Amino acid sequence: MNETRYICVSMKRLRLIVIFTLLFFQLPLKAQDQQVYYTQGFIPIKIGGFTLAQPFIGGLNSAQFQRMDINNDNIVDLLIFDRNDRKVLPFIRYEDSQYRYAPQYEAYFPTGFYYMITEDLNSDGKFDIFTLTESNGLVIHKNITQAGDSIPRFRNLGEQYFRNRNMPPFPILYNSIVLSKTDMPAITDLDNDGDLDIVSYDATYTIYVMYEDVRSDFGWDKDTFEFQKNDVCFGYFNDFNNSVNLGVCPYQEKLRPRHVGGASLLMYDADEDGDKEMVISNVGVKPMYLLYNGKKDYSLEYDSITHWDSIFPKNTRRAADYAFPSGYLFDVNGDGVQDLVTAPTGFSDVKETEQNWYYRNYGKTNKPNFKYVRNNFIIDKMLDLGAKTSPTFLDYDADGDYDLLVSSNGDFEVTGGAADRIYLFKNIGSKTEPSFELTNSDYLTLSKKGLADMIIKSGDIDGDKDMDLLIGDRFGKVRWYNNTAGPGKPVNFNLADTNILGSFGAPGESNAAPLVFNYNNDTLPDLLVGFYDGTTRLFVNEGSIEKPSFTRVPGSAWGMRANEIYINGTDTNFLFYGYAVPELIDYDQDGTDEILIGSAYGVPRLYSIAGHSVYDSLPEIQNWQFQRTKTDSIVPDLGALLVPAAADLDGDSFPEIIYGNSRGGLMLATTIASKTGNSVRKFKSLNQSFTLYPNPASGSVLLSRKGSNRNWRVELTDLQGRVISQAQLRIGETDIFLETSALAQGIYLVRVTDGTQQGSAKLVVQRN
Repeated sequence: MNETRYICVSMKRLRLIVIFTLLFFQLPLKAQDQQVYYTQGFIPIKIGGFTLAQPFIGGLNSAQFQRMDINNDNIVDLLIFDRNDRKVLPFIRYEDSQYRYAPQYEAYFPTGFYYMITEDLNSDGKFDIFTLTESNGLVIHKNITQAGDSIPRFRNLGEQYFRNRNMPPFPILYNSIVLSKTDMPAITDLDNDGDLDIVSYDATYTIYVMYEDVRSDFGWDKDTFEFQKNDVCFGYFNDFNNSVNLGVCPYQEKLRPRHVGGASLLMYDADEDGDKEMVISNVGVKPMYLLYNGKKDYSLEYDSITHWDSIFPKNTRRAADYAFPSGYLFDVNGDGVQDLVTAPTGFSDVKETEQNWYYRNYGKTNKPNFKYVRNNFIIDKMLDLGAKTSPTFLDYDADGDYDLLVSSNGDFEVTGGAADRIYLFKNIGSKTEPSFELTNSDYLTLSKKGLADMIIKSGDIDGDKDMDLLIGDRFGKVRWYNNTAGPGKPVNFNLADTNILGSFGAPGESNAAPLVFNYNNDTLPDLLVGFYDGTTRLFVNEGSIEKPSFTRVPGSAWGMRANEIYINGTDTNFLFYGYAVPELIDYDQDGTDEILIGSAYGVPRLYSIAGHSVYDSLPEIQNWQFQRTKTDSIVPDLGALLVPAAADLDGDSFPEIIYGNSRGGLMLATTIASKTGNSVRKFKSLNQSFTLYPNPASGSVLLSRKGSNRNWRVELTDLQGRVISQAQLRIGETDIFLETSALAQGIYLVRVTDGTQQGSAKLVVQRN
């Protein structure tokens, strides 16, 4: 599929507020029971007898692993950037080899495209961020975190780093360094002069190019830097047809083709001689090659590749299981030496399961001895089913609680994206404390049907009072699996129709996402269907209970769109794709459902349609799901290709939302509100069961509890009871960090509950 599904086109973006200039109607926000959702909740998910530590991280596909002191505690943490959908995922190191996903820090990191590399640009001991713009220009975000900060801070330095070195009478200009978006460049101190250099493959001229920072050469201060193109044929070698040919890069052969597409580079000192070797991989090729630099060995003036090894790493499991891998060096286990992790480099359609290979370094950082450990680094913490997940809730066994179905394309390298399947997670908990366990990895054996890009949804499409299953696919069809069991019985699905919409739609109406929706409140359920073009179409049922038949209503229902908005010159419009996925949710608990629309670009949209004609064009409800400031507990960007499913899983009357996405995982959004009517619950006290340290605090606070046999909900509130953030301690966990660095000085409350008991403690926040 086209990679524009996961990355944005090269246009200036306009935030969602511009919607108001494009639409004709204004709606007042509903005040009662309006809630804010968070993504720090926890529901246990068990696979193969093992309970996942953090199941709702959302999956990883083309992860890039970078070093970063995220909370400024002088411990190097882990920053992950997924090229698939530009998602930034911070992980705090809380033990030598243990990491915990910390979404509360995401808002502090800049937006990047294609890759995000962290290195110390100005030798101040802090990792800066190198990334690209949409137009492939290198941009650097300087780390300006100060002592006492417990959150990272960055300043965009712009793009003008490259001096063109024109000869007189042409002027000297500074331009952007334009790098290929398909590559992974190496950013490191190649000549050991204290500043950073860049080596990247140039696909236009088929050469490896070095950009040297000349700061140290001219004795400039550490915050003055300038990159110059000082080696247009770095290493003097040729890797034509994936075979390295040495010493074949004289001037007349500079433009000789080497390989199609891009290259991934990793550079480090492999033989303890002070110069940097190269590890390369190419688009479409599985092996990684280690190329040895003979500059120091032979006292050469320039970096020169003198020999190479086609097996990397040696004497262990070779990194050659999937195409176009990249390597990342960082201290995984906290022993002081750099280890190796490899992962796919492509945007999409890559190796999507068991693709993060961890090699422990049993040697030195500058003379490593890598040994393979495992292939699921970090992804072992989360639910990761490959790519393109779609969840729906259904009481399939008629035991009174919600079970979870999740469709996925699996691993593209195995399935080719044409063998989607459904995973069945049975609820082994209860109505108020759900817990899901994987019991079937190919429910209904759909993997043999050749389906692609499935969007699944349960609903009573034929009006017979039991829940059926609808499946939209890549081609815009909607399959109907009729439940013939009857109400209150375990489901029994049988394929009743391969396309209940009757015919193909207009151009752009591919990737169908169906939702059962009774538009006119008659006895025949209707359909809302989202499509690739970002529209959501209404199909009115004019058939019968025995045989539904649908008539399409022209236009996008209620003007709902999933497309991102852009400005191109004076033209303000929607992007041409949106991947709309509708879901019903009564978010404000007024008894009337709103419509939640999943989108391609990471932010869902909510519409209130009550009292409006389907031909009206309505604005979305603003600020309903996330407080969009940098004091939030999370960031609203959930990743690409969002597929929402809503249900009240804990009995508090407010629906939880689980999102599928392009990375193959799930993300959970929960609200801390509850609606208990006039009843008053009596709780036993938990006050003596937990401690806060330090207290008073200025940054992170550690909550430790004595018992760990129940799930705890933890809330940080002000003295007026307004919830600032929430988190959850799962069964078996004893500690959790609460972030206070963004709070004003004062007194706050930490409240905990396990459903039957509750407790609270004062927390004092001080500022120096």
